[in-house]
Amino acid sequence: MLVPVVLSLTVCARVEDPGSRGTSPARPPRLPDGSITLAAAGDIGCPPDDSDFEGEEPSECQQHATAALLADVDAVAVLGDLQYPDGTLRTFVLGYDVTWGRYADKTYPAAGNHEYHVDGATGYFDYWASKGRPTGGRGSGYYSFDLGSWHLVALNSECDAVPCEEGSPQNDFLERDLMRMSQPCILAFWHHPLFNSGAQHGDSASSGARAFWDDLTVAGADIVLNGHEHNYQRYGKQTGAGRAASEGIRQFVVGTGGMSLYPLLVEKDPQFEAGQASDFGVLKLYLGEGAYSWEFVATDGTLLDSGGPVPCN
Repeated sequence: MLVPVVLSLTVCARVEDPGSRGTSPARPPRLPDGSITLAAAGDIGCPPDDSDFEGEEPSECQQHATAALLADVDAVAVLGDLQYPDGTLRTFVLGYDVTWGRYADKTYPAAGNHEYHVDGATGYFDYWASKGRPTGGRGSGYYSFDLGSWHLVALNSECDAVPCEEGSPQNDFLERDLMRMSQPCILAFWHHPLFNSGAQHGDSASSGARAFWDDLTVAGADIVLNGHEHNYQRYGKQTGAGRAASEGIRQFVVGTGGMSLYPLLVEKDPQFEAGQASDFGVLKLYLGEGAYSWEFVATDGTLLDSGGPVPCN
């Protein structure tokens, strides 16, 4: 059972909610017609020389277990911080590559802050170039592609390295891309969430995330996926200002790829609908013809959250 929304007039900015799993698993959702299955998570790989790299400690280093959930999906979106502590080419090859890297041929990556700890994310770009996967222009980290009736945009929220704000090359790319696309449904993904009810990073947001949201809202986008906070969060449709909107964007935070878990805040953002901080796992999105459904699946196969189908905007 997922953690319920807690409403209060008192600001409790640093009070933590451990987000323990309940006893009632979610029910499988009804899938929209023509579904393509996209799995997503970020914050994935422990250091390859970590004594717990094989996942013997259940509270961390579960990248092998989460990778096992990817075998039957059509595509994978990875949401940044793919390899700890630093995304060098060596750690990617020795760590990420032997777990989630087994599915590199169907993976669409986004960079996180740990990719930029060393040499401007050269290890990240070199690794994905060796796999023949898209990352945008060398050093940019933003690009787009289509999956069935869906248009997907990967963005780079490490804004100190690759500017994100209105008028930046990245934001201009996003605006042009959204004007040209013809698919009826839109999904965007990057690392740092705009809305975050997590105890570790919930009091900060990417400087460029609001600019991304503004353009995506105008385009009628449906879903935003983020990592960074090591737990699972689902939000109701909303605007970039955090107001509920029937044709707004639904955000998922999926920082449960294997590295570690962070608690949730008791005082959640207003549009927070559900979340948990006790289990590693992946979000599976069923992207259909004009609609979508979702499941959050824990490493033991338990379905912890589900919903849909929801019509596209």
